Amino acid sequence: MSSSLHSHPAPRPASVVGSIDEAELCSDLSDYHALPARTVIGIALRPYLDPLFLTPTELIHLAKPLRNFLDQGQLAETAVTKVAMVQGRMPGQDQQWRRKVIRNAIDESLARARAAQAAFAAMPRGHTPVGWLLALKDKTPTGDQVYDLRVALALELTEIRNWGGKLDRLLALYQGDRDERLAMGIDGIVGDILASVGAAADLFGGTLLPGTLLVKLCEMLFGRVGMDAFGPNRIGVLNALFRQGKLPVAKAAVLNRVRRQLKEARPLGRGAFDQEAEVLKTLTGHLLTHDGLIGGAAMADALTVRYSRRLEQGGATAYRRSIIGLSEGQSDLICRIHYLTRVAAAPAAERHADEIIASLEAAVGNELLIENMLVQTPDIMLLERAFARALAAIRSAPLAADSCDRIASKAERAVDDYVKSGQLAVRLRQVEPVSRRRVLRLAEFACSGLVRQDGGLPLLRQHIMEVVRQPHFQLELAQPDGDSAHAERRRLLDLLDRMRQMATTPAPSPGAMPSLTTATLPADRQMSPTVLVGLPDQVPSVGTAAAGAPPASEKRRCPSCFTGQVLQGACLECGFPERSDSRRGVHMAPGTRLQDRYACGRVLGQGGFGATYLGWDERLEVKVAIKEYYPAALVARLPGGLAVAPFSDEHAESFATGLSKFLEEARTLARLREIREIVTIQDFFEQNGTAYLVMELLEGRTMKKYLADCGGRIDVKRALGVLMPIAKALQAIHEQGLIHRDISPDNIFLTSGGDRKLLDFGAARQAVRGGPGLTVILKPGYAPPEQYSSDGRQGPWTDVYALCATIYQALTGRTPPDATARFLNDKVPRPAELGVQVPAAFEKVMISGLAMRWQDRPQSMKDLLRAMTGALSGG
Repeated sequence: MSSSLHSHPAPRPASVVGSIDEAELCSDLSDYHALPARTVIGIALRPYLDPLFLTPTELIHLAKPLRNFLDQGQLAETAVTKVAMVQGRMPGQDQQWRRKVIRNAIDESLARARAAQAAFAAMPRGHTPVGWLLALKDKTPTGDQVYDLRVALALELTEIRNWGGKLDRLLALYQGDRDERLAMGIDGIVGDILASVGAAADLFGGTLLPGTLLVKLCEMLFGRVGMDAFGPNRIGVLNALFRQGKLPVAKAAVLNRVRRQLKEARPLGRGAFDQEAEVLKTLTGHLLTHDGLIGGAAMADALTVRYSRRLEQGGATAYRRSIIGLSEGQSDLICRIHYLTRVAAAPAAERHADEIIASLEAAVGNELLIENMLVQTPDIMLLERAFARALAAIRSAPLAADSCDRIASKAERAVDDYVKSGQLAVRLRQVEPVSRRRVLRLAEFACSGLVRQDGGLPLLRQHIMEVVRQPHFQLELAQPDGDSAHAERRRLLDLLDRMRQMATTPAPSPGAMPSLTTATLPADRQMSPTVLVGLPDQVPSVGTAAAGAPPASEKRRCPSCFTGQVLQGACLECGFPERSDSRRGVHMAPGTRLQDRYACGRVLGQGGFGATYLGWDERLEVKVAIKEYYPAALVARLPGGLAVAPFSDEHAESFATGLSKFLEEARTLARLREIREIVTIQDFFEQNGTAYLVMELLEGRTMKKYLADCGGRIDVKRALGVLMPIAKALQAIHEQGLIHRDISPDNIFLTSGGDRKLLDFGAARQAVRGGPGLTVILKPGYAPPEQYSSDGRQGPWTDVYALCATIYQALTGRTPPDATARFLNDKVPRPAELGVQVPAAFEKVMISGLAMRWQDRPQSMKDLLRAMTGALSGG
């Protein structure tokens, strides 16, 4: 071995995960360099590669590491022989011939690596390999862009002698939205690293048990790493990238590792039965979802093999018992179906087809599983889609076709039969005491495809009618007790209207839907006309108008609020056209159409840079929010049209700059669309001389309004309940290299559904950690000192200051002193001085976040959350 190898001893002995019994045949050099072949290389050479911190990509693309490996002689020969032996067992293959083919591929790899080495020698001094290659654009040193990019990445990594450093370098280079080729190359090498035992141990800690390490990998793979569990920042970045589907090759490599390790004989824990069972249950929970079994038949086989290792009796009997045991361990009917249909495709399960069919038939006939599926799934639309996928999985399973069709039909009938028996209404009455929500759930089922007109639907309607006709229900509906209740009421009225439209036969008179008119209520408790909009008087047949309803030709949506209403007179919901917030010549008139798809309604809000309108997406038939860039100080709307024009050339320059930033906000929101706490952008475009954002419509109130409704301030527990999700979202934003720069109670929204949303990304910019370059964005009291200067050092700590200022406002009812007032007298009144009791340790953390020097603050949202949590828990 060369001296260069001796200079980097192994920090720990490497373990080998998996075997090479799945070595696929390769036909050309690109196959030998692809992920399946690199996986085999990693397994066969792990004891050699890990001590040197070498990935398979580096080994086969760089001349020096490959030459050093070949100089080992017997090591290389043994690896080639093992792979050739596996491939020689395949039909039509010969071991000696496969050995010769593999040796030729190694020689060709070495020749190409030497040619690449010579070509990259022309790189100018001071350039990095990747930077130089990207600067060449369409040119490439050897003529093969994909190959040269892998060489460049390998050159960047080869001098880094630890796994964390290699990952950090790859993540720093990652430009998924800008260079697809670079992203693909990085994706593959990240997969190489995560397939390594040593790398995963460095990433999560070397003392973890094998099963725990697999669980950690799965949590990261599916974007489920908790904020408190973040180790080095690279885990959080990988977590975010996986959550966005940005690393498909690395994901495949990790799943392959999980599958192989599940099939090994080595215990996942310390050998304790309960520990093994718990790890297997956790892994199964990650892999088995309503969308299917991740990893398909091969993963189903691996889970079954692992389960069988817990049984005393082995062989085919153990495999059969494991299929039954694993399936019955799934309390979710849809997950149980996905496991059984996937394991049916595993070769080892062919002889157990009868048992699988029997298990499927028993599952769809299990009333408790049906009940749990219907009652415990909160989103009926998602349930309907997931159940449809499960039925499709049954029908396409590699089992007897007649059995699959029979079982799928039985499953459909089982759901309808459960509803028809009346048990759904009984069970919902037990678990949901609020009648409004119970009726809402029943109406959602009635409008779904889960219940049939000739089955349980009539009884479902009858249950709804029985509740709706009760006076207490009408009172409850007339006086909703909050934003959430108001949203539920609107949803219920929409569903009842849909029920009337979809009915195929007139309801019998005893089951007529009672009219919720003011005549049914005491004089002092009558409902406003708004409550009555859209509520059906009865369930009519198709083609028959509801009692008192005008023909369809006389109905349309109000162009201001988009509520279905009668044409005659003003809208009962918003009063349009008699009442309107739109200003002629400034706002677009209600009914204005954009992009031949969106209708603009009433004005929701007006600011210095434009207005936000209620909108209607005519294609999806949903309400949206439409934000128009319209800085009234710079432009005016041209007479007789929608187009806007600047007042002068100087105004035009400022308008163009603002327009560019407005569109950048749209791109920022699109980039962050996977973060739940960020308002979802659906579209953005330029029209009428300006630009528009189309976003999800949020119903609820800002944190500023929430604080006002609570008397001006709230306690620590409620403040953190509002702001913890925002802090975690900011951590994810920072991990993508962005800072928000405009956090305040105005820009935090509490939806009627209980979600928290971070608004207004117009100030968000790429973090410039190394120097100046960010524009001055100010919100007095919430902006830290560095935001008052264009060359201030801004970063995650900038948002930490603003969030702590928001917490301060929530607890004390007062905005912290403006940063400019603190340069001469740095005094922030303690909450206790304002008569507010806050735990001393928590107060200390919050005040540290308001430090004038950015170096004195917590440097990330993760650090801030950890400190605050520790302060409250006494840690």
